[in-house]
Amino acid sequence: MNSHWILTKIPFSRSRFANFFIATVCLGVIYFVATAIVAHSAQQSPNAVFLDAPAAVYAPDPNDSWNKIFFYLFSRRVETRVTDEFPEFRDAAPYVHQENPTGATLPSSIGVSTRSFERDEVGDRAIDPLYPSFLRPTGAEVVLNEPGYSELSKALKQAIGENTTRSPLARALMQADLWSAYDIILHSTAFSQRPMPETEQRRALLDLLARMIRKIALTDREIDSLPANYSAAAPLQSLPELFRNDGEWLEVAWMPMQHDYAAGYRRVTRVFLKPVHSPQHMNTFLNGLRGDRYSLVDLNGVALVTQLLLINPKGRLMPTSLTTDVQIRLFEKTPEGALKRTSIQVSEISRCQLINSPPSGGLVVEDENAPAYRANGNDYTFASPQPFLGTPILVRLRTRCTACHASDLSRVMTFAFESFRNGDVPPVRQLNPLAHEAADAVMEKKAKQKDFESLRAFFDRSQ
Repeated sequence: MNSHWILTKIPFSRSRFANFFIATVCLGVIYFVATAIVAHSAQQSPNAVFLDAPAAVYAPDPNDSWNKIFFYLFSRRVETRVTDEFPEFRDAAPYVHQENPTGATLPSSIGVSTRSFERDEVGDRAIDPLYPSFLRPTGAEVVLNEPGYSELSKALKQAIGENTTRSPLARALMQADLWSAYDIILHSTAFSQRPMPETEQRRALLDLLARMIRKIALTDREIDSLPANYSAAAPLQSLPELFRNDGEWLEVAWMPMQHDYAAGYRRVTRVFLKPVHSPQHMNTFLNGLRGDRYSLVDLNGVALVTQLLLINPKGRLMPTSLTTDVQIRLFEKTPEGALKRTSIQVSEISRCQLINSPPSGGLVVEDENAPAYRANGNDYTFASPQPFLGTPILVRLRTRCTACHASDLSRVMTFAFESFRNGDVPPVRQLNPLAHEAADAVMEKKAKQKDFESLRAFFDRSQ
C-alpha cells in the first residue's frame, strides 16, 4: 500500500456494456493476466479489506444480522488509483500517461496516479458481492478465510434462526444478494491460482447461503406486489416512460445479452430504442440496425434497464419489476441531423433508500463527472484491478462509458456483432414492454445452469 489517504465516498456507476465479439477477446486477455492480479491481491490480508463497522442498509440497527451479512458480502476498503481528471485530488500527483507502462487502458491524454490510495465502499449500489470475481477467486476468498468465514457464518446462522418479520421488498433484495454470493463462491475454485480453503468449509458456507435463500423466498403473490420502482423514480428524475406500448421507446432483443451472461443469468438487461421517427415498417427498421455501430441516423436515444430475478418457495425462477440499474443515452443533434453531443443519464439502486422510502424508487442519480472504476472489457465486477497494474482506477463516469461506446458515446453496442455479418443473422425482435419476454429468455438459460441445479436441490429437500 503506497498511501493511507482515504478518498471520501462519491457515488459512481457500474455501467455495463459489451458484446460477444469483445467478450471473446477480453476473456483471453484478462485470463492471461489473472495470475499477476491474484498475486498482487494476496498481499492484502483479509482483515485489511473490511470497513470498521456495518452500515444500516437493511435495518436501522447496524448490528442487525442482515446488516452484518451485507457487510461481509459487500463492504470493502479498496486500494485504487485515480486519474488526473479530478483536480480536487491534488495529493494524487505525480501521474503517468499511457505511453508509459502503467497497464491502464486509457487515452494517452489521461494520466494515472503512480500512488495508490484506500477508498471505503459500503457497497449499497447496483453491484454483485464478493468483488472482484470475474476470472479470479480473490473476492470469494475474503469470506472463505478468517475472519470473514466465521463472521459471515455467524451472521447467516443468526438470520436463519430468527423470527423477525421482514418486508417482501427487503427479502427480495436480500435473496438477490445471497444468490449472487452463492454462485460466486460455487464457481470460485475455477480460476484459483493457489490452494483454496477446505472443501468442507466452502460447502458449509454454501449450505448456509442456500438455506437463507430458501427461508426468505417470496410467494408468487408477494413477487407480483413488489414495487415498479423505475416508474416511481421516473417523474422524480425525468426518466423517459419506457414501459408502455404506445410511447416513443421500443423494447427490442437481438443476440443473447452479454450483460445477462456477466450477471450469471440472475438479472435481465432490457434494451430500449428511441427512433428518430415512428417506423412505418417495424421489422424493416429494426433489422436495418444489425451490425451498425453508429445508428445515429435512425435513433435519438438508447436505454438499458436491469431488473432482478427471484426464486419462489418452490424453487421456480420468477421475473420482477425491481430495477437496479438504469443507463440512458440521448443523441443531441443539429438541425441537419449531425451529432452535437451525447448526454448520459445513469441511476443505481440504493437498498437502504428503497426499503425506507419505496415511493422514491430507490434509484440514485449518478453525475457524469463522478468517479467510476474503469472496466476491463466485459469484466463488469466492481472495482476490478487493471491488468498488470494490480489495482482498479477511478475515472470520470463519462470516461468509463467511452471504453465501449466511442469518444462521443454514439456507438450502439447492441447491434455491433461484426462476426455474424457473413453468416445466418437472427432477426431483431420487438418485445412487449408490459410483459417479461426478455426475462423469460434469461430464466430459460438460468434453469439449465448447473449452479442453479445445485441451489434448487435445497428447495427440493423442503418440499
